[in-house]
Amino acid sequence: MSDTDIRGNCDPKFDAVRAAFAQNMRGGHEIGACFALVIEGETVVDLWAGYRDRARTMPWERDTLVCMMSVTKSVGALCVLLLVDRGRIDLAAPVATYWPEFAANGKAGITVRMLLAQQACLPYVDELGTGDLWDPDKAARALERQAPEWPPGTRPCYHSFTAGLIYQQLVRRADGRSLGTFLREEVSGPFGIDFHIGLSPAEDARRADYVTTPGTPSWDGIKRLAVSPLNRAWRSLPDEEDANSTNWRFGEFPSGNGHGNARAVARLYGALACGGAIDGKRMIGAALVRDARCEQWDAIEAMTNRPFRFGTGFMLSCPPFPMGGGGNNFGHPGVGGALGFADPDRRLAMSYAGNHMAPVADAGPWASRLIDTAYRCLADDT
Repeated sequence: MSDTDIRGNCDPKFDAVRAAFAQNMRGGHEIGACFALVIEGETVVDLWAGYRDRARTMPWERDTLVCMMSVTKSVGALCVLLLVDRGRIDLAAPVATYWPEFAANGKAGITVRMLLAQQACLPYVDELGTGDLWDPDKAARALERQAPEWPPGTRPCYHSFTAGLIYQQLVRRADGRSLGTFLREEVSGPFGIDFHIGLSPAEDARRADYVTTPGTPSWDGIKRLAVSPLNRAWRSLPDEEDANSTNWRFGEFPSGNGHGNARAVARLYGALACGGAIDGKRMIGAALVRDARCEQWDAIEAMTNRPFRFGTGFMLSCPPFPMGGGGNNFGHPGVGGALGFADPDRRLAMSYAGNHMAPVADAGPWASRLIDTAYRCLADDT
């Protein structure tokens, strides 16, 4: 098998997407990757190619799972929104309604919506010890002691590290299950979405090795640049730990260790693009989906100094991550190139994931080529 053996299914209308995928693989950066497009709930493109490992000995298979980094945040946010939809959480209520100890040190006024919209001004958790991000109780205590960096609601700031930790606690307190268990039992299983926060041994056996790339701005900020706000935020991640470590594979860290593939994430966003239902079965109410994709801010955010737009739990189309360019498009990227998004105007969704981190601070050329080509095919079909 060669790197350019593109496998899977592709509606003939999107043959140019298959060709673009082959071009990506010929370029030499990709090791293994996958791309999917869902329209009106139907998967019309589902492609994969390459290898699961750096040595290029293990072919990428249809059911291969890969770490999708911060795409995980939107899946964690969706779990919170499902509890909102069920009346267990109120977007307007303070987080402390469900987690009273969270109110300490100036956090009493932080609402659930502010948290999901990245306006809690709580990007750091300075007292969390090295490796303690994997212990929900220690993470909770450290978050309780942390004071906001700015008055809550005053400064848009991408909560690169802390968002998922707080989502984890909200779900735990409102529902009783861990966020990873809630996802498995309420989303992944019932709706056939092969995305997981905390792998089982059987799922780990399908996992692709993840290869990081020095020079990737956010990853360098996390791991190497002491002056970066990201370095302060992620200081509890051990230096030796990466996306292949035991904790990263089997633990629950809803800010970044979700594993899935393009098919799974496109199916999830395909439901959101069509008002929250899959195959006639409702996941979340259409009114709440519309609310969640309404813009909460459009600004240069404080963590990475990039121009972002955010709704409630989802990033909106913005210059670094245009997600097809539609102003109503919403989703989330992951460092190194993973991406999933919904286009509610066209009732479609797309996702891309690979196992070789791209050294970019935006969507990168590989996902962008596939997304742009898919939209051109759609335009040619009208």
